[in-house]
Amino acid sequence: MNTGPLIALGLVFLLLLGGALRAAFGYWMVRRDANDEWQAFAKTNSKEARRTNQQQFVQAYTRAHNPRGLAYGTAALALAALVTPLAVMALTFIYANVIVQTPDEAAPIATTLAQEVRQQLRRDGPLVYSFFLFFGLIGSWGGVAYVVARLYHRDGVSSLGDELRTVRGDAPLPMGKPARKRPKWSPLVRSGEDLVLGEEYGKPTPTKED
Repeated sequence: MNTGPLIALGLVFLLLLGGALRAAFGYWMVRRDANDEWQAFAKTNSKEARRTNQQQFVQAYTRAHNPRGLAYGTAALALAALVTPLAVMALTFIYANVIVQTPDEAAPIATTLAQEVRQQLRRDGPLVYSFFLFFGLIGSWGGVAYVVARLYHRDGVSSLGDELRTVRGDAPLPMGKPARKRPKWSPLVRSGEDLVLGEEYGKPTPTKED
């Protein structure tokens, strides 16, 4: 009996179970810490605490410190485990109906290496099928990783202060510094579309040789 697939399934199940338990325990720990941190926040940041209630603080704290990476990683592994058998069936169907061709006995003998490789790839065989299945599964797992990564970064987490402003509905802080205006005395300032030197600066400076 081939026990390889059963061992692989058991390892995947243990990884999923361990990741799910760690993520659930992490979310519970962060929520417990948020209630404890609220007491200290109310004492040390009285000005902010007057504008924030405990529920808003707990919501912002959990969003800022939750183990999202572990949760999304476990979800990606679970999704890959579900996609794998479907990908194997789809790749097998494509291989059997698109790639493999019945050898034509009347076909001319290959005279070049390219023709020989093309004919070998079209013939049914375990090596070609394994090669096609191997890279097809890697591509499917890469697609799962891409989707999960997009979902993870779409709703990114900010610092606790930014999350508090979001929960309270405050206006976001301006990003970057405003552009510095050129002073009026600058010779490069000239009304119009083109930036031109003033007349007193446009003339060449005489040298001693002149």
